[in-house]
Amino acid sequence: MENALRDINAVSGVTGCFVCSAAGQVLASTLPTVFDSSILAAVGRVLSRTMAGLATARRRKVTEIDLVYDQNRLITQHLTEGCLLCIVCVRNINMPLLDLAAQGAAKELAPGLKAEAEETPMPRVEATASTAQPLGAAFLGQVERELARAIGPLAAIVVDEAIDVVGESRASFPRHKATVLVEKVGTEIADEEKRRRFTEAALQALRE
Repeated sequence: MENALRDINAVSGVTGCFVCSAAGQVLASTLPTVFDSSILAAVGRVLSRTMAGLATARRRKVTEIDLVYDQNRLITQHLTEGCLLCIVCVRNINMPLLDLAAQGAAKELAPGLKAEAEETPMPRVEATASTAQPLGAAFLGQVERELARAIGPLAAIVVDEAIDVVGESRASFPRHKATVLVEKVGTEIADEEKRRRFTEAALQALRE
């Protein structure tokens, strides 16, 4: 599968790409090693759920999500067998050229995906009621910014995944689970020193 993805990497401005199943299993990746497989798996699960949610809300299939940041963007395309193709690139990428490369890669990937894709349904996490004082959006935003310094533009997706895993929502995330969130998100940072700095900054934001 990596051979098909290298055609996408050849497009100027592409950092790398990866293919994952709906369950988050990374099937192939050409991203630099700084993008840990556990981070990619978390991103894949969130994007899969997001596409499913959008499809339900719009009552039609969603085939692409384009998340644009200050300098980068994350483009996700739906492949066969419920799998996703995720491309990390610069903000001002040549989209016609990238689409052409992605279409060619999708055709090459299709046979392999039929054999590799998992059919296990996504696990559901039941939300728990909490009467604790909710945290403000400022804290979660600060966690995202600190995480972005360590892992880049995927930070917001990783935070959303962590919030979902602990059974809460952004709107009512309780203060007593803040340290759990910080610890869980911190595990996605492979570098020990970067993880330490992130934890210190996030806990300092909690105290403010």
